[in-house]
Amino acid sequence: VMSVTTDTDQNEAAHLVSQYNLLALPVVDATFKLVGIITVDDVIDVIRQEETEDFLHMAGAGKDEEILLKPLHLKIFFRAPWLFASWIGGIAAMYIITSFQTELEKVLVLASFIPIIAGMGGNIATQSSTIVVRSLATGRINVENFLSIIGKEFLVGVAMGACFGLLLGFLAHLEYASPTYLGLVVGLSIFFVMTMAATVGTLVPLVLKRLNIDAAIATGPFITTTTDILGVFLFLSVARLLLGL
Repeated sequence: VMSVTTDTDQNEAAHLVSQYNLLALPVVDATFKLVGIITVDDVIDVIRQEETEDFLHMAGAGKDEEILLKPLHLKIFFRAPWLFASWIGGIAAMYIITSFQTELEKVLVLASFIPIIAGMGGNIATQSSTIVVRSLATGRINVENFLSIIGKEFLVGVAMGACFGLLLGFLAHLEYASPTYLGLVVGLSIFFVMTMAATVGTLVPLVLKRLNIDAAIATGPFITTTTDILGVFLFLSVARLLLGL
């Protein structure tokens, strides 16, 4: 008989009811004696609560669904740490760009491609991490399929990176005649950044889940900040290598 114990997490109980389409779920103690039931209307409340927490986590706004009604100082308290993480990421990206100042002075046009490369990397990373977090929450995937899930999203990153890399590389080649290999630099950078970002966006939630940490905290500021830093570094490194700067 499908049942849960008195210390089973409410999210796990809700998942069982949802997965097996149960109207009620028996609750037993350590001796398997029936002590009560969980009905489907209880589960609906739990699912709504858990989903709200996940969405707020992914947005970097804490996990309290009543945050909009909280006093100003509590709103700041819940949201400031996530914004601080983004701020730290921005500072790190600034220092990376500064370290490539000589290269940027030689080829100033490189700076104009930084926002789109960082943005594309952040977007595909957020897509991948959101899909993984949601699939983990609904039980459609589990950490046992670790390599398979990462492999699939890696291929998505390769395909998307190749597509947008060709488009942006061709555009860069048409718009800027000098330096000669600018189109190649931009195209390869988009390819590498989007492939890396899709992989990181998939890997981090799975690792957190394996460590029994809420995977929802991986999305939003954490993932986008990480991929922004790595994306800028990859782009300028490729430019330095291929343009001989």
